[in-house]
Amino acid sequence: MKDKEMINEKPPKASFRSDFLWYALGSFAPLLLGFIKTPIFTRHFTKVDYGNLGLISISFTFIGMFLFSWIGSCIWRYYGRYKERNQLRLLYSNLVFLFTFSFVILAIVSVVWYENTNIEMVQSLVLFSFFQLLFSQLFQYYMVVIRLLGKVRFYTAFQSIKAIIGLLLALFLVFYLSMDITALVLSLVLVDALSILVLFLLNPAKVRLAYADIDRRVLIELLKYGSLGLILNISLLTISYSDRYVIALYHDIANVGIYDQVYKISQLSVMALVTIFFNTINPKLLQVLEVNYEGSLAYLHKYIYGFILFGIPVVFYLSLFSYEMSTILLGKAFREGFIIMPFVFTATFLHGLSNFFELRLKFANKMKKLGVIAICTALFNLLLNLIFVRMYGYQWAAYTTVISYGLMLLIFYFNDPKVLQGSLLQKKAIYALLGLLTIQYFLYQFVVDKFGIELEIRIGIGLIFVSMFLVVFRKTLLKIEIPIN
Repeated sequence: MKDKEMINEKPPKASFRSDFLWYALGSFAPLLLGFIKTPIFTRHFTKVDYGNLGLISISFTFIGMFLFSWIGSCIWRYYGRYKERNQLRLLYSNLVFLFTFSFVILAIVSVVWYENTNIEMVQSLVLFSFFQLLFSQLFQYYMVVIRLLGKVRFYTAFQSIKAIIGLLLALFLVFYLSMDITALVLSLVLVDALSILVLFLLNPAKVRLAYADIDRRVLIELLKYGSLGLILNISLLTISYSDRYVIALYHDIANVGIYDQVYKISQLSVMALVTIFFNTINPKLLQVLEVNYEGSLAYLHKYIYGFILFGIPVVFYLSLFSYEMSTILLGKAFREGFIIMPFVFTATFLHGLSNFFELRLKFANKMKKLGVIAICTALFNLLLNLIFVRMYGYQWAAYTTVISYGLMLLIFYFNDPKVLQGSLLQKKAIYALLGLLTIQYFLYQFVVDKFGIELEIRIGIGLIFVSMFLVVFRKTLLKIEIPIN
């Protein structure tokens, strides 16, 4: 009863803006430094270098998803329950046991891969990627706990310092020690190892472990949830990253390098917003889904409304300046890929929107249904890539990603249409937003095509459009209620 009363309390409106700002600051440094790294290193290393790095990095991403990422999802899912029972040490101890088991498998796979390649650079990438995956997963687990505890300022400061040190290390290794592209992975290894050491010494989340707490029943519960979540995560990863393998199959490694870098820099732009938004709302949203699932729709409608009003303009204005972004952020050899940027922006936003449906299914214990939807979408995406990437080029990998996420969102909607059934006022505001952006798009295209205007004038028009949006929707944005307490 006490939990339901807490849920029904109306939070102060400023709370979301405050936490959102702190998480934005925490993501700003990594985002900004990522934008700095990309133009520097895409002007220094070749498309082939990035092609090799991309394929190995994605391979380890799949391995990490299979072995480790589901452990992080268990923290999100069960933290509230074990905290309520005052049994967090039990949860942490069993998760570390599972992590150790996954570590052994990772070591075996990495040694086999290392021993079966004769290319020195590939061997170095495999070795460094092994340690990077290991350290980064440990760091991410701890950061999940930090976020669940609501330590927003600590999260912000730590992420910012970590990003700055990582960039400085990469620059030092590449331009002072004259290392090849493996330096980009080695710098991540070093900064993640240092971060884990600091967290181990400070332990701000007061994580405690005990070998005696390892419990077979808890392990089975975690494995059951994690295995079902694994199917979902692997399927989503397949949609986002398997296209690199298809491009490598039908085209050359240089095209993989172009596509991978353009995709990453485009995804990073929108994913930063998605990550900040969910970092802010997840503690409250997960609590509501756990304690008052039937009443969660009212919260979801508020969250989705805010996500759309913030997200769609970001995607629109970034897409409008895709060419200009590619000129600034990418080396000359990579800029031809700017044509896929609007599709990557859109796909990332749709993926973020689908998270609301995924959480509903997870907390309704409908993981099998969620897994079937994800697998079907991933197979559909792979089929489209095999057909269209082969016939029309690597750019089609981005187009098929948007189509696949759109299909998945449509299936989610028909399965649970109540998720998007907000109030009439919310719908009117969204239709008005889409109307304004549509008018701006046609005005911009008419002016650019008619007069062939200079870059500076195009940017000026874009800034006028953004200002117009903020003026028209200022009151609407300020009235948005997004509960986090």
